[in-house]
Amino acid sequence: PQSLEEVKTSFGSFGNQTIKVRPVDYTKTPIYNVVKHHPEDYEYLDKVEVSSIAHLSDGLFLTGLMVKPKKTGNYPIIVFNRGGNRNLGALVVATAVNIMAPIAAEGYVVVATNYRGNSRGEGKEEYGGDDVNDVVNLINSMSEIEMADTSKIGLLGLSRGGMMNYLTLKKNYTNNIRAAINIGGIADLATTIKYHPQIEEVANDLIPNFSENRTLEIQKRSAIQWASELPKTAPLLILHGMKDQHVNYAQIPAFTDSLKKYHIPFKSLSFRNGNHGIVEYKEEVFKLINNWFRRYVKESLEFDEAENREIVE
Repeated sequence: PQSLEEVKTSFGSFGNQTIKVRPVDYTKTPIYNVVKHHPEDYEYLDKVEVSSIAHLSDGLFLTGLMVKPKKTGNYPIIVFNRGGNRNLGALVVATAVNIMAPIAAEGYVVVATNYRGNSRGEGKEEYGGDDVNDVVNLINSMSEIEMADTSKIGLLGLSRGGMMNYLTLKKNYTNNIRAAINIGGIADLATTIKYHPQIEEVANDLIPNFSENRTLEIQKRSAIQWASELPKTAPLLILHGMKDQHVNYAQIPAFTDSLKKYHIPFKSLSFRNGNHGIVEYKEEVFKLINNWFRRYVKESLEFDEAENREIVE
């Protein structure tokens, strides 16, 4: 562990930049114990470079990760929005190795930020408040990355990261965001709190003036309340476990009804035996992610899905 000042010193001065990148040797981190015992599951690591990043967001110093192909080229960008809050779900090298690297190996620059106030980052997290700017500012900073094609951007959100996806899309930073994927994403914070009361405690701790403005702050963070404001240019792939114990599935049918009402392009796959994160369907989920990003980000195809809502047994 290093202090904030030590981390800032290690990256050096930003000068005219807003993002800095430095290589990470994953073989010197705990995840390598898994990699070396199951090399057959990690062959994709030979194709990519793992890096840590520091970037500026509203003047705040924040940390994150980047994984990009080793082969020189111009690659679309995938922004991974992590779940959890504070240290729960914080980005570590294992996140890059297990989640970001398999996608990068398919020909993308994959990048993620720790939200403000986390992992040696300045400021204070607001669970879908001003910390949404951390995602938006990271997207803007990607123009400084030589191999990144800023005209083709996709969003991948997990749990709370799904909420961050919707909020990023709502901010109208959508000209180059071609598609988004949410895994167990929060679309209705009120329903999430109802079935997972610990999130109320998180909200009280992190959301400014939450107790005084509870209804309003929940509405602000619930895409089900403003589905009409989501763009029609970024098709949504919604993957959710029907046995999800953290982000209850009850919100998904109502949310997809709203998307259909306002003609927002989407496809919803509900996994009957899936829990939070749908780890029970890992291989199938990766194929779905890869196919969606290939079609709508890399190839920029017109949305064309015959069936909007399906249940996966």
